[in-house]
Amino acid sequence: MEIAGKVAVITGAASGIGRATALALAREGADIVLSDIDRDGLEQVRAEIESLGRKAVTVRADVSKLADIENLFAASIAAMGRVDILMNNAGVHMMGPIENITLADWEWIVGINVWSVIYGIHVFLPHMLERGSGYIVNTGSMAGLNPVGEASIPYAATKCAVVGISEGLAGYLRPKGIGVTVVCPSFVQTNIGKGGRFVPSRDGLDELRDTLYHTFGEEATPEQVALLSQMLQSEIVSAESVAEKVAQAIKDNKVRVLTHSDSQESVTRRAVDIEGVIDEYVERDREFQEMVKVLAANLPPS
Repeated sequence: MEIAGKVAVITGAASGIGRATALALAREGADIVLSDIDRDGLEQVRAEIESLGRKAVTVRADVSKLADIENLFAASIAAMGRVDILMNNAGVHMMGPIENITLADWEWIVGINVWSVIYGIHVFLPHMLERGSGYIVNTGSMAGLNPVGEASIPYAATKCAVVGISEGLAGYLRPKGIGVTVVCPSFVQTNIGKGGRFVPSRDGLDELRDTLYHTFGEEATPEQVALLSQMLQSEIVSAESVAEKVAQAIKDNKVRVLTHSDSQESVTRRAVDIEGVIDEYVERDREFQEMVKVLAANLPPS
């Protein structure tokens, strides 16, 4: 799909991948409907898009609520007249041992990460089918392609659902003139941790884990990012680099976007050697927890 002259609706647009993609599509010539629960963040992105000479409107929406998605669609049509591209991007993370995660925690993460995608498709797709054109982008995760490598089982479960919905939808909609892309990032420098839930392990290291979890956001220093990259044994890329790949995928009608150079190898290895992948993850997680203990031992007394 050519992006110039199109109208895109993006959820989770106040920061991170959503914000970066909104700006990338605006630079390609699209007008943007920005949605998030962060009003101040939305207004900042709106101003950035307007500075590029494109039209932008903001709509606050809680994506876990059908009524909010219905209002987002109505406001988009009222402001722009149509919707060509929908990006179901809003999402949250949760960290902690599964035995300590409550059913309320499960409902929270499934509501935002899975039901939001279902609601977006349910509300916006009929409009695209009626017009015989459109594009849907869903933000998944490498956790949806290789859940063994994700420390949060509920998060991995939701992203597996997003990948499955997206790939099934791609096959169904391509003959109808509608494209689908699922974005599967690995580690990206965003604020997802700041809006996430930290579930305690109760082993005496929770304060440090909580600090690590919520510190490495968009404002993190290069030194902090390098430390986290070392601990995770993985490259951490920018939201802007992911956004450029999303824009190109829309133009190429590409179903899957991988963000890291080793992502395809990870997917392939899981398919042929799941036992080895699990053993490797167990060792890497052990090393990570040892590094947390070392950090804790070297913290200055409070």
